Formats: sequence, C-alpha cells, structure tokens
Amino acid sequence: MLDKIMLADEEYILSRYKTLLKKANILTVSDILYNFPSKYDDYTVTPHSEIVSLEQEHVVLEGTIASKANVSYLKSKMTSMVFTINIETKDKNINVRCTIFNRAFLKDKLKFGTVVRVIGKFYQNFNNFTVADLIIVDEINRDIVPVYKVKDLAQVKYFELIETIYRKYKNKITETLPKEILEKNSLMSLPDVVKKLHFPQKIEDTKEAYRRVKYEELLRYQLSMKYLHLMRETTKSTDVINYDEELINKLVNSLEYELTKDQVKVIGEILKDLKSPYPMNRLLQGEVGSGKTIVAFASILATCSAGYQAVLMCPTEILAKQHFESITEILKDFDCVKPILLTGSSKDKESIVNKIVNHEATVIIGTHAVFQKDVDYDKLGLVVADEEHRFGVRQRVLIKNKGLDVNYLKMSATPIPRTLAISAYGDTDFSVIKTMPANRKQVITKFVDSKDKKEVVTHMKEELKKGHQIYVVTPLIEESENLDTANATEIYENMKKYFSGLTEVGLVHGKLKTAEKDDVINKFLNKEIGILVATSVIEVGVNIPNATTIVILGAERFGVATLHQLRGRVMRSSEVPYCFLIPEKNTELSDKRLKMVEATTDGFTLAEYDLKHRGPGEFFGEKQSGSMNFKYADIRSDSDLLDIANQDSEELIKNEKLFNDQEYESLYNTIKQNYILKTQVID
Repeated sequence: MLDKIMLADEEYILSRYKTLLKKANILTVSDILYNFPSKYDDYTVTPHSEIVSLEQEHVVLEGTIASKANVSYLKSKMTSMVFTINIETKDKNINVRCTIFNRAFLKDKLKFGTVVRVIGKFYQNFNNFTVADLIIVDEINRDIVPVYKVKDLAQVKYFELIETIYRKYKNKITETLPKEILEKNSLMSLPDVVKKLHFPQKIEDTKEAYRRVKYEELLRYQLSMKYLHLMRETTKSTDVINYDEELINKLVNSLEYELTKDQVKVIGEILKDLKSPYPMNRLLQGEVGSGKTIVAFASILATCSAGYQAVLMCPTEILAKQHFESITEILKDFDCVKPILLTGSSKDKESIVNKIVNHEATVIIGTHAVFQKDVDYDKLGLVVADEEHRFGVRQRVLIKNKGLDVNYLKMSATPIPRTLAISAYGDTDFSVIKTMPANRKQVITKFVDSKDKKEVVTHMKEELKKGHQIYVVTPLIEESENLDTANATEIYENMKKYFSGLTEVGLVHGKLKTAEKDDVINKFLNKEIGILVATSVIEVGVNIPNATTIVILGAERFGVATLHQLRGRVMRSSEVPYCFLIPEKNTELSDKRLKMVEATTDGFTLAEYDLKHRGPGEFFGEKQSGSMNFKYADIRSDSDLLDIANQDSEELIKNEKLFNDQEYESLYNTIKQNYILKTQVID
C-alpha cells in the first residue's frame, strides 16, 4: 500500500525537502502521487504565423537568451528586467526585446544561449514583448506545466521529486473503483489519472482525468453519508414513540384554520419517524410564515402523549419566550403537555432543572441553556431545533446525548438548493412546506433607486399612521462589525429625525448586550417602538404580526436568498406586506439580482441562484461551507457529476458487493472509517 510508504524513509529525498513536505502534510508516497496540480500553465509555443495582432493576450515564444539581463528598480519592492531572446523562424532569426516585472531573482539563470519560453503579449510593436511568466526549457521540458500548492518548495524541485517517485512506484498504483463503475460512467483508470495529471501531453487529458477524480471524491462522500443513514436505521437504538392518535386529531380540529396539504403531509412523515425504532433525523424546510411551528407543536404533542419529554431549542431568548407563550396557549387543553421555559436569564433555575429531571415538565423551551451540563432529563424523546443552522455541531451533539439517542427535528426558514441538500445533508430526511396558509399575503417587493427614497419615506409614514410597524435593515459591511454598528447608528439617528413626533425608533446591532437587545425587541413587540433599525447579523425573526414593511438599505450587499428570508419577516399577518430594496451603488449585475428578487417569490429558485453565484457559505450564515470544502469537486460547477455520484451511491449502499466484494474494499474502508469517526464525535 502506497499510503504506508513514508517519504521520510526515501533516502534520495533531501532532509530539507522532507521538512517542507511534512509542513504541507505530504508524508507518504500516496500523498505526493495523489496531490494533483491546482492548475496548469500552457507553454505550447505559438506558431509565428498565428500571431495576428498586438492585442493577442496569450502568446508563447521560445528562443535563446541573446543579451545580458538588466534589472531596474522602479520603486519600493518593484523591479523590471529586460533581456533579448533570439527566435528561429522558417525564413530568418528574430530578436525580441522582453520585459518582465518582479523576477529579478531569475537574472543569474538567464545566461547567453539558455533556451526559454516566455508567455505574455506584444506591447507597442512586434519587437517589444511584455512577459507574464517564463520557464527555462532545460529545467522543465514540457508544453503543459502543472502548478502545485506546496509552500516554500520550488516547482522545479517538486517536479523532480514527482518524476522520481512516479518512476519508482507507478507499477504499484492500484485501482480504487470497481470495474463496473468505471465502465458505467466511462471513467479513466487511476494509473492513467496519475500519469495524465502529473505529466499531461495536452489540456484535454487533464479534463477527463479530473472528471474521474471529482467523481470519486463525490461518490465517497455520498456513500459515507448514506452509510450513516443506513446504520441509523439498522441499529434500532431508540424507543418507539407510541403516540395517541386521537390527541393529534383533537389538536388539528381545534385550530382556527385548516392545515395546508404540505403541513398534513409533513406531520405524517414525522409521526411515522417517531414510531420507528431508530432515531429521526429530519430537516423541515419552510418559508417564514409557512406554518412550521404548528407542525413542531404536533410533533411535541405526539411525543408527550407517549410519556416522553420534548425540547424546543431556539436561537434567542425572545423567540424562546414567544414559543413558550404559543405552546402554552395552543396546547393548554392537553394534560400531557407541561411546558417550562429555560434560558440564560431564568431566575429559578434550580427549580426548573428539578422539574425537568422529575418529569414534572414535559416540554422544555429555551436557548442553548437546555443542553448545559447540569440539565438532565427523565425521558427525553424529541429535540426540535428552530433555525437549526444557528446551532453548532457540538451543541447539537450535547443535546442529543441528553437522551438515549433522541429523535431530532431541525427546522429552517432558509430554502436549501437541491445540490447543497444532497451534499450537506446526506444523512438527513427532508420535509418541505411550500404551500403558504390561505390568509397569508405575498410580499409586494419593490426595487427602489436611491434617488426615489422619498417614495419609501411616504409609504412608511402612511403605514405608521395605520398603526403598523416597520423594520429598517442597515447595509452589511463584511470587513468590520464596528463599521456595521457605526452605519446602523447613523441610520438610526436619521430615522429619529425623519419620523420625529410620529413614532419612536429603536436600534439593535451586534455590539449590544443580550439584555439590551432583548429590551429593544420587546418594546417593538409591545408596539412601544414603531421602527426598528437593525443590522442583518442579529436575530430579528420573532413573530411580530404588526410589522408589515421592511426596508433593506444597501440591498446589493446581500445574497438574494438572504433578501428573500429578510422580507419573510413581514409575512406574519393577513395584512398586505411590503419590502423595499434600496441599493447604495448601482451596477448592471447587482440591479439584475435585485430585480430578480422583486419578481420572484420562490425561495428555492433564489437559493439556487445564490448557490451558483455566491457559494454554499451563504446558507450557513458565515463565509464557510463546512463539509462542502471538497478538494477537487465543486458542487456548483460539478452538479451533474454530483447527481451521478448520488444516484450511484444510492444503488451501491443497497448492494451486498459493497460490503463483501474485494473490488469494493477501498470504498467500504472509507465509509467505515467515516462512521467510526462520526460515532466518536457523538460519544
């Protein structure tokens, strides 16, 4: 096995190179052979007859150094180096004057007679060539030059190492995918992949080779996720929740409104999970105001009716208090439901904890406080996480470990694109509520040029006179939270001036303490404040039906999926809601995005757009994509390959060959090791 052969044992590798390779986490022969280039520079010489104009950007010339290289120091940390190369053509020899910037360290290598290839473009005339990069042919004798991400190790030396190791071990490179998968998807063999990626003859070779590499990376990930799902269903580690069906029917019949078809369907999916002998792991997606909360309440009622406890976990105290009040009111006629509120500011915490452990409380609503060490449960059966993406993995693991292996229902108002769902939530079952309740009005969204702000102010005054309330979201400044806060404060002061005598204005931002933030939002909730100015980075997603307008300033700074979620804040009542998108700067691209939000009410369409143009980090509330950091594959540009890998993994996980056939051993080892790792994290 090549992954067992340590580079430290290879005598021909100098010790300083071993140290640099170790820093790059390249420790074995396998590591270096499968550390493929990040890109390729094409140094294929451009035939003289194909050089047609000075504007031609990519021109490659080959010639011999015909002059001394002269270095000039233009300014601090900037140099230019000028030299002449002699190029042989069919008719005659041509001298070309070359200029390259910030490559003074190459001066000693550019000796008379040295053969070089230069890449760049002609400047002013066909005798003056501006060089973007160059190679010395004796050092790198190839047209297509791989570029590797190995810090502090010269590319030339790294080439030499790869060539030496490849010659020595190429016959020991063994295939990692079964023959039938290779043939089914017309994939290149692994020995050919290694050869063509490190020593390509033409760029087309690398594309086919990378297709194989990306497919295998996606397949292994998909199989790992599906194996987790399989093991969850086969371990049967959870008590069956034998809920009282009559109580569920009683709840549905007691509601003042009729559940949508989607809500009925989703409740059925969750109840089926609860009656299974394995733990539920379900993500419930639904637009803001689509009715996820009553679905959660029905799930909680079912759990309590079977003698178990349920937890409803919220990202903020304000939201936790609202859910506590709602569940107390809606489920007041059900004796099995005994709600209690537990947050960081709860005063009689010892008494609350005792009620939980003694089963005097059956529904625990709260913030992260519900999974602290001193909180124990008598018979925990269900955990519901509202706005699931706001909780870290460690927090979710802690709350799950409060029970044997509890059922877990995650809820999110952020529509997740299909490709991201396949990748990020492979071990998760999905439920989607797309149908909005009949009494909910669609938001009237308007893209407003900054010069037309007066129209928005007029609308705001009219809404305030009707007794309605308004959100004003301040522009997001990614570079600094301090700038965000200063920006919000300036807008807050302006709002106070504009609406003096008409309403009170509140301000919330990330620099406020939790108690201060909650105080302002409570005043907004109690209609003491008519306008709430807020940065988008804080949680304002509480249920405030009286808020009918949201004004988003600097709207071009936000992703379209974020804008869609923000406008959902005013879809809480039967009143007509409004959303105004006001950009700070107008560009063709940003205006196109904002007009798309204005015209599109489908959150999933907007989410797909964001994934394609802004990346998966947008869907996790921060600039990172978690497990989406594949080394070679990209779920945006490789979505077709992801679909193939996902379909193949579905078939493989049901195939006995995966677990018994030697051809599948490499794949099986991957999913088994991943399962062990995930189990250790949970334990």
